[in-house]
Amino acid sequence: MFKNNILKNLLIINLVLLGIILFGKMFFLHKFIRILSKSFLTPLIFSLFLYYIIKPLNVIIIKNGLKPTASALLTLTLGLSISIGVITLFSNYIAIEFNGIIKELTTIVKNQESMNNIINKIDTFIPTLGIYKTFTRIINTYMQNLVHNLLLTVNYTIYTFSTLFLVLVILFYLLKDGPKFKDKIIYITPKKFKKFVSQTLTASNNVLDSYVTGQAKVALSLSIMIFIAYKIIGIPSALLFSSLTFVLAFIPFIGFLVSMIIPTIIALSMGWVMLLKLVIVFIIVQTLKGRVVVPAIMSKAMNIHPLTDIFLVIGAVAVGGPLAAFAIVPTYAIIKTIFFKLHE
Repeated sequence: MFKNNILKNLLIINLVLLGIILFGKMFFLHKFIRILSKSFLTPLIFSLFLYYIIKPLNVIIIKNGLKPTASALLTLTLGLSISIGVITLFSNYIAIEFNGIIKELTTIVKNQESMNNIINKIDTFIPTLGIYKTFTRIINTYMQNLVHNLLLTVNYTIYTFSTLFLVLVILFYLLKDGPKFKDKIIYITPKKFKKFVSQTLTASNNVLDSYVTGQAKVALSLSIMIFIAYKIIGIPSALLFSSLTFVLAFIPFIGFLVSMIIPTIIALSMGWVMLLKLVIVFIIVQTLKGRVVVPAIMSKAMNIHPLTDIFLVIGAVAVGGPLAAFAIVPTYAIIKTIFFKLHE
């Protein structure tokens, strides 16, 4: 009995020490997860997103008699051609507008009187918020470390192209063999679980399809509303900012708010009247989004309470950044689907 107690206590002590060691090594675990995310999860998430966007085109091509391999290649070629065409069409305009915005922000930051005026206006409403002081410090630090930032830009460019290549490869196989993946998974599943696995995979596929296409429609609707509104009130670079809204709107809840940061800085530099106009635009667009656009498009896509959505997105941003925020809602919906399937 005495020996058993000693062994039990030694085991507990060892487990506690092991826990302390693992906790101390948590940084390396976190680093490993980041490397895994950058090298595998990020390309996979983007590939799945693009797959559900262009899948209808691939289905149409297959129905017209092409084999899966030829159809996948043709779909990718058409998708890339359209993307390159759009980028080429708007690249010059966006580059000019982007340079103009950078110059505008740099002027605001360098002009101490203008900057103090903006900060004082913000402090009138939110005395404790130091976001613009932080913004100024970031800009100054960036300019001081320009060479280092250029090297980082080169590394990031290499990483971006390698990731893009991997995305295209994954996307090709998804288009070519997408329907076969489900059959292969069901084939290797034990017989008594085949029905459950089949229903779960079908439901998960429907969730992802509805979510991606739904978010694309919401993002497009928001960007169109923002473009029209900015043109009406006179915010410069309306097309650039509406394009930014389209991209960020794929992140639920916070994406649209983030897209308003730079226009808000510019509106503040233009005076109270422009700021008031921008606030009115935000209220109108946010109301239309919450009351009309999202319910009309996403009501059947995601059966998730809005409060749950908010907590999921905030938690995902804190842990994994914007990509995690985009992926967390459909992931939660799939887990929820599996849970309900288990209890049917």
